[in-house]
This record gives sequence, C-alpha cells and structure tokens, in this order.
Amino acid sequence: MSTFISADDYKPFIKDRNLQQMLDGESIALDQAEDTAITTVKDALFQWYNTDAIFSTTGDARPKQVIRWVVCLSLYYLYERLPAAVMPDRIKNNYDEVMRWLLDIEDGKKPVDLPHKQSADGTGTLQDKTKFRWGNSIKPRSHEF
Repeated sequence: MSTFISADDYKPFIKDRNLQQMLDGESIALDQAEDTAITTVKDALFQWYNTDAIFSTTGDARPKQVIRWVVCLSLYYLYERLPAAVMPDRIKNNYDEVMRWLLDIEDGKKPVDLPHKQSADGTGTLQDKTKFRWGNSIKPRSHEF
C-alpha cells in the first residue's frame, strides 16, 4: 500500500471483506493499482501543481479530493482484473467523473485548492506557475523600408 493512501481511505467506498475478496490474497495487486492511480493523478496535475508536496503529505493534512481520486481510480483498476459483468456501475461512474475532473484540471479549465508549482522569476523570488502570461508579447517587426 502506498504511503499516501491508508486502508481506512477505502472504507467509504468498499467494505473491507469485499476488498479482501477481490484481492484474493494478492496484496501486490492493490499496491499496483494505487501506484497506477497516483501516477494518473500526478500526470494530470504536474503541469500546474506541486505533486511532490501533494503526495508527501500524511494524515489529515492530505487533500481529501486527491484521496478520493486515488481511491476511485485504484478500485477501478482492481475491478479491471475481474470479469466485466462484476464491475458495479458506481465504480465505472466514479472513474469517469474523476477522469473528467483530471482532464479539466490538466486543460486549466478547473482550478483546485492544491499547492501550485513555483518557479523563480528574474529576481530569484518564487512565483506560482500559472496558465496566464503577464506582459506584452514581442513587438512585431516593421515591414517599412
């Protein structure tokens, strides 16, 4: 199990006995599903958000929405191991919802309250990296002779 997600994080989404039955003694499957889910979330957030800071938090400091994203994706990836008829609609719907959120965040359409990536400006001061560019663009050359 990843250090970001705990066993208690799954309780609102699936009963422990159902999760254990699905794993069938292969706890490595849960580790792989969580790793894949975390990578999926990081890939969507890394352009604008500090994913190292987000995924290094522990306990109650962890962003609740990110926990939900990782758990929903992890469960979806676990259910992929089983026959298609076994996957509940709510798991597929949660997956679709999370992926829509992540695509909107990645495209800059939906801001979320997470630590932004920072970059040094010309003076060495750290500034949040945003999608917006301030200032003028380079002036076009004149075609006068």
